[in-house]
Amino acid sequence: MKTSSIIFAAFAATVMGAPAPAPRPQDIDLSSLSFSSDDLPTGPEFGANKESIPVSKPTTNDIVEDIKDDPASPTRKLRRGVNTLLKRVPGDCAPQSINNGPQFINLEPDDWQAAVELAYPATNPPTIGPYKKVFDGLRGSVNQIGYRGLTTLHAYDINACKTLCDKKAQCLGFNFYVERDPSLDPGDLCPNPSIITNYKCTLWSFPFLAGAADNIGETRKQFKVVIAASVGYVKPFVASNLANFTSFGQDLYGSINAPLLDGVNSYLGVKSYPSGDVNVDYFEPAVCAAACDAQTAYNSRHHASTPCQYKACNFFDAYVVLKDGKAQGLTCTLYTWTWDDSYAVNGGQTRSDGVYKVASSYTYTNSRLPAPPYINTCPV
Repeated sequence: MKTSSIIFAAFAATVMGAPAPAPRPQDIDLSSLSFSSDDLPTGPEFGANKESIPVSKPTTNDIVEDIKDDPASPTRKLRRGVNTLLKRVPGDCAPQSINNGPQFINLEPDDWQAAVELAYPATNPPTIGPYKKVFDGLRGSVNQIGYRGLTTLHAYDINACKTLCDKKAQCLGFNFYVERDPSLDPGDLCPNPSIITNYKCTLWSFPFLAGAADNIGETRKQFKVVIAASVGYVKPFVASNLANFTSFGQDLYGSINAPLLDGVNSYLGVKSYPSGDVNVDYFEPAVCAAACDAQTAYNSRHHASTPCQYKACNFFDAYVVLKDGKAQGLTCTLYTWTWDDSYAVNGGQTRSDGVYKVASSYTYTNSRLPAPPYINTCPV
């Protein structure tokens, strides 16, 4: 946000991909957005063969209370979130599942990866139905928020992984990869078991890019778990109208960057989730709709400098912020006025701490319009 209280001079920002727009009064600093995801899973534990993770759904009351405690404001300084790290439970030499297909037995990690990549080259199709390939042939699996579960398949079968995502509510992407696993859960009595090869499919409720595939394995006792032939696909969110809000319906290039409206800033502020009070680990514009209405209610109780007026939230942009390819969470920018897609120019920024990109940007207009940006409360 282009406000002196929260812009740091050391951050030299550039908008990525699109021509640089003229200076605007509302320019959100993506690196300053606050996400708190410490309680949310970021991927499967090593050794897991199958698990299903439910989404974390906030109630409308949670969102309303969060706005009361921490209303969206163009001038407030935002906290920085820290992603959680999963901890592995030590093994006890228990037998691990063995799957069908080539097992690449008795190969050291580097040789195993080379053999897998020779068997499964990075030639997967660029699209599969609505899914677009975002990386192929990597030696890491996706690790970010929005983890929906894992299934171990019996072959290198990307279409089977796609089908699992098709059937999973809120699934926006999948990662299929091959993993060098131990035949026994390594422990003091079995520090370096023989090798098995597993074909793993993980599902995700946020989009991602290649940078999210940074889980490259671990050493368990003397056994080295490594990954190869990892491919990732994401699909667009299917937008629909919400209660009292009409969707523009398209995935926009970037987030909205709005000019002044007759000399007045229409930008109300931003809310980012998951937050300390509201856990959201999937892309859900309805959360932004609830925040928009809650912000209007808050403003009606806390009038602006003009005693008889308050600003109403009539429009919002729901999108995902990716940092270095990893989804950080759901972001809601709130406005008093509806802006068309020509203002969706903020595709991302390069900051001192990483590269930020905007994904899954969808806008919604309050269908109870026409309502003025400022609502008068005093009798005429």
